[in-house]
Amino acid sequence: MTSPRITIIVPLYNKVNEVERAIDSIFAQTIQDFELIIVDGGSTDGSLDVIKRYEADPRYHLIHQISKGLPAGRNEGIAAAGTDIIAFLDADDEWLPIFLETVLSLREKFPEAGIYATAYIPVFGSRIQKLRLAEIPEAPWSGLLTSYFRSTALAKTPPFAPCCVAIPKTTFQKIGYFNPSSRIGEDTEMWAKIALKLPVAYTSKTCAKYNWISDNKMTDTFTPINHHPFFTYVEKLEKNELYDCNKPEDIRLYLEYEELNMAYINLMAGKKDYFKENLGYVQSETFQNQKKLLINLSHLPYKIIKNIPKIKRLTLDNIRCFVS
Repeated sequence: MTSPRITIIVPLYNKVNEVERAIDSIFAQTIQDFELIIVDGGSTDGSLDVIKRYEADPRYHLIHQISKGLPAGRNEGIAAAGTDIIAFLDADDEWLPIFLETVLSLREKFPEAGIYATAYIPVFGSRIQKLRLAEIPEAPWSGLLTSYFRSTALAKTPPFAPCCVAIPKTTFQKIGYFNPSSRIGEDTEMWAKIALKLPVAYTSKTCAKYNWISDNKMTDTFTPINHHPFFTYVEKLEKNELYDCNKPEDIRLYLEYEELNMAYINLMAGKKDYFKENLGYVQSETFQNQKKLLINLSHLPYKIIKNIPKIKRLTLDNIRCFVS
């Protein structure tokens, strides 16, 4: 057997209803010279029984996670990887057959990049939504993003999700691994840390499906957090480290976008002091409508506020999927 070209890491924890779909999408790839590392975080729902049928394949490896949490599980997989480029697929998401072929092609075209990523399909149960992109050409464009930070802030969503990235091991050596202490945003923290220092190679070709509603993913329970982890990371950097490869205004706009997200989470969690601190950082005209909406919502009784995510899911999300 020849050496694999790419390592695939699948973190797993109680995804009995989805994991087979995810792994089947890996074995359906047009590129088959890979190694697959499943990092199980202690599943108790029968997930491990589901994946037993893959054990006979020499490309399959199962690791029983020692540490706790999704970021730490990804890090254990990275440490065990036997190739110099690593792709990630969460156990409740799936790839289209061309995913590996596409990211490896991006790597050949842009060897200087610190991350290779594709567009994806946002899936809400049986409904799909069009991915919002800003300042990124429509498919079949491929290239280096002019500014990951500006594109993300203007679209109000990152152009890629954890299920549609591949990262060279050299990137982790330069930037560090996923932050194991992050309770939220460990993936977007990593993308932003990479984009601070290295080019981001991207294709607007759709190569994955990201399932927003699945077991253990969507929840109406919100844990308060003072700031997005990347905000905290940036605060500790020297100014020349921060702006070497990016425009200061793009970084600022992105941080406002993340603080707006944290304001929403802290409002739902009932943490008004964090909420006010988050919104105090949001000053640009780009987010004033969202800021005013959150301020207005904050005046409602908390018994109504805590039900906003459920109301949003049943109304606005349905409308957005229909329009898409």
